[in-house]
Amino acid sequence: MKRALLVFGAWTAVALLFAIQMRYQVVQGSTTPTPPRPWGWIIAWQLSGWWSWALFTAPVCAFAAWAVRIRRPVAIIAAHLPMALLIGVACAAFEGAVKWALGLYRTPQTLVTGMTSSVQLYWTFNLLVYAMVAGLYHAWRASRLEMQLVQARLDALVGQLQPHFLFNTLHTISAFVLEDPKQANRMITRLSELLRQSFNRDRGPLVTLEEELELLDHYVAIQEARFGERLRVTFRVDPRAASAVVPTLLLQPLVENAIRHGAAPHGGVAEVEIAATRSGDRLHLEVRDNGPGLTGNGGAGAGLGLSNTRARLSELYGASHRFDLVNVAPPGSGAVATIDIPFSDHARDHR
Repeated sequence: MKRALLVFGAWTAVALLFAIQMRYQVVQGSTTPTPPRPWGWIIAWQLSGWWSWALFTAPVCAFAAWAVRIRRPVAIIAAHLPMALLIGVACAAFEGAVKWALGLYRTPQTLVTGMTSSVQLYWTFNLLVYAMVAGLYHAWRASRLEMQLVQARLDALVGQLQPHFLFNTLHTISAFVLEDPKQANRMITRLSELLRQSFNRDRGPLVTLEEELELLDHYVAIQEARFGERLRVTFRVDPRAASAVVPTLLLQPLVENAIRHGAAPHGGVAEVEIAATRSGDRLHLEVRDNGPGLTGNGGAGAGLGLSNTRARLSELYGASHRFDLVNVAPPGSGAVATIDIPFSDHARDHR
């Protein structure tokens, strides 16, 4: 029903545009302008024609959907030619019958002469309309398939990331089962809440930054329980950035990387800072640690978590994003992961 209303709405808009043109057109070669026809007659004339096409849009799209199975472009075009002629003539004849039934012809017509006259007048124009409808269908189908492909890739990447994340967390908890059962129990509670939110079916591939930080808070609590006083994690979030839409599980791999490869080997108190700021139409995310920094090819981000992050950002934002993992400039120490993506407000439909 929604699709039918959309089709009729689109053809109604086309009919109104043609009605405006018809209302103000002037017969060329006349010494005086031709008196305009009444609005009621003009609108009825245009709607009878374009609403006819609204009815014939469904068979055109159905045939186009069948034709794509042929695969060969030349064969697809060849299959469309007779169908275009058939639909063009049938739609023109139907339009003529409707105009006759509504009494729109200025000269006396029978049903047959009305249909014949309409076919003679409109069949060639209808071939162009058929080509437009079939072309729009193929463009819509290609766009939908591309979106489905991107979604499938994102789902596959998130599917890879979640087991990786789960196994690492379970390994952390296992170290406390014998040494500190109460602490292990608290970590399991945190993990269960984290998994409940992570695998929630209502949680789409994109979430608000506020939701992402809420999920991250459970992971950070597990790591703080593991390292105790040796780990300090701070959040610095611009209130204007909280409603931004981000890929789900975007920050967790960066924080995990900072703790495991940056902060964890560092003597003393390991510090990890998570920052989010908004600058105009850009969202800037940063995860910084005070560890020994990157060595060798560590900046390549070859780990599963970081490679997933790079792949998902590339799928979602293409060239409009930036993701860097570099050492902190001297005299500081540690590494900093930076993500810069377009700011998108939570009010938009991102599910």
